[in-house]
Amino acid sequence: MRDTGGHTDPTNEDVTVVNSDPWTTLRDDIAGTLLLRNDTGFDAAVRARPFIAHDGVPTPAAVLRCRGAADVAAAVGVARRHGLPFAVRSGGHCAAGLSSTSGLVIDVSLMDTVEVDGDHVVVGGGVRLAGLVEALAAHGRALPTGTCPTVGVSGLTLGGGWGMLSRQYGLTCDQLVRAEVVTADGTVVVTDERDEPDLFWALRGGGAGGFGVVTSMTFRTLPAPRMTNFQYAWPLAAAAGVIAAWLDRAIDAPARLCAEVGVYPDEVRIHGAMAGSEAETSDLLDRLCRGLAQPMRVDVTELSYLDSARALAGAIDATDSSRHLYATSEFFDRVLPAEAIDALLRRFASGPAGREIGFMPWGGGDHDVAPEATAFPHRRARYVVHHIVVTPDAGADARDWVRDLRDLLHPYGTGGVYANFADPGLTGWERAYYGDNAARLRDVKRRYDPDGVFRTAQSVPPAEA
Repeated sequence: MRDTGGHTDPTNEDVTVVNSDPWTTLRDDIAGTLLLRNDTGFDAAVRARPFIAHDGVPTPAAVLRCRGAADVAAAVGVARRHGLPFAVRSGGHCAAGLSSTSGLVIDVSLMDTVEVDGDHVVVGGGVRLAGLVEALAAHGRALPTGTCPTVGVSGLTLGGGWGMLSRQYGLTCDQLVRAEVVTADGTVVVTDERDEPDLFWALRGGGAGGFGVVTSMTFRTLPAPRMTNFQYAWPLAAAAGVIAAWLDRAIDAPARLCAEVGVYPDEVRIHGAMAGSEAETSDLLDRLCRGLAQPMRVDVTELSYLDSARALAGAIDATDSSRHLYATSEFFDRVLPAEAIDALLRRFASGPAGREIGFMPWGGGDHDVAPEATAFPHRRARYVVHHIVVTPDAGADARDWVRDLRDLLHPYGTGGVYANFADPGLTGWERAYYGDNAARLRDVKRRYDPDGVFRTAQSVPPAEA
């Protein structure tokens, strides 16, 4: 679920504005709205981060609500000239808190237009997922995307982008055909396979590394398929058997089936969606669950793609902006042994409230893309495991717990981490997120941002000259 808007520049330094000249200059150059700490609407703008917050996130000195690429370019220019730390926010779903800063937040959420043109769609940098899915459905089209309705499409895409159609059609970033980007020198460029191809390569999976502010994206779309949503639930005591059956059968199941395992404090579920009828979905799931105890709850429903997306989104409570989310993940290319599953479940039983473990199948269409074809490198993984705690209060216990679970399974993983589950405490994050593509990303960073204008604790550093 990670969304930093794909282009952040926070630092942890406190900012004291000695004079108002930067803000006066910026107000004179923009069509949008600049809000300072004492302005009406500032607090609401700061709290506009949906779904998650994070401990240690500073209060910004100002929030600029941009109306277009020109506003973004003006903001980057002023921040660069005055040495102001800044962050860019689209959906604001960054679990690592990278979409805020003590300086200037460049908020692109007002840039939320969606224009469908045949089998392509042009998406503003501030569009959130629910708006895109609804707009595409009106034209009978779809994209491989996630399910959280308030996640920003730009951040989702630039970190990879996985969803219920990804095993069949690849990642969200694989559908990107063009992007409008404000670079570190304030230039607005259009990039695709022919124009600025290195930047285009970097944006597809490495964009959260800080290469520019994406203000518009063009995607190829696909006909919206008929879907069947499903959920099979067992008591938590059945978790070991359910996970073992899933590892044995679901991760190599037909690509139309996206079946996840979710482990929760009171139960374990196999849930997801399939591009197909209710009858064929039930048949495939019955084979997947062969040998398991009878589920205590079964729900299998055939729906339109739009209603399927709505139902999956409805399972996510994204209304509370005060919650803190802690998340870690790792990719796997082999089945976990029984002793690792048992150890994981023992540790899970003593975890904090609001905890869950998710097993997500990664095989399918995205395997057709070579690891070096885009910046996203984890093309050969068979599945990913993520550990999450959502809590109303920030706390070291929740943070340490998700890391303990990651470390417990780490000996069996690839070492790769999904960048959209940003982990601020991750050691060796550059290699974990980008694998063998890290060196090329550093070269692209040197070309487009040699001075590190777009800078975070986890932005790609420019290669040495």
